[in-house]
Amino acid sequence: MNILKLMKLADVFTVGNLCCGILSILLAIDEQYGLSATLLMLAVVFDVLDGKIAGLLHQKNLFGKQIDSMSDLVSFGVAPALLYYAMSSPGIFGIVVTLFFISCGMLRLARYNISDGSGFVGVPITVNGVLFPLLFVLLIYFPGTLDYWPVVFLLQGFLMISTLKISRIF
Repeated sequence: MNILKLMKLADVFTVGNLCCGILSILLAIDEQYGLSATLLMLAVVFDVLDGKIAGLLHQKNLFGKQIDSMSDLVSFGVAPALLYYAMSSPGIFGIVVTLFFISCGMLRLARYNISDGSGFVGVPITVNGVLFPLLFVLLIYFPGTLDYWPVVFLLQGFLMISTLKISRIF
């Protein structure tokens, strides 16, 4: 299969989501935490746009669904975890918690990929692209709040793999 023939306009926005996630990771490593958090929010914009464009242009397909999930795992699973890790050097507990969080994100996305697509079961991983930048802003004003990020990672992990029924908002 020719990749270029599989790609649709909506998939370009999915690649934009992925690039934001990767850049967020690289900037966190370079201690550019504010820019790293900002790119998480921009990844959300690309994620929403890819879905809207796919729907409007009737471009929804299995290829797009798969690359969307892979991009989401990087941008809304790995990138927030690495942002936390880079800011805190959390030790073994923090590492285990972020591994749990990323694993739950992967499981949630896999469950979504085999579902019929009518609403969500569990909190969508994209929520993390808004939640963690907001926590970062809170951190600017209240530096001690970083100590609570592992609790948020645990809660979000459980919420992503929960059986909560959530209707689509976009």
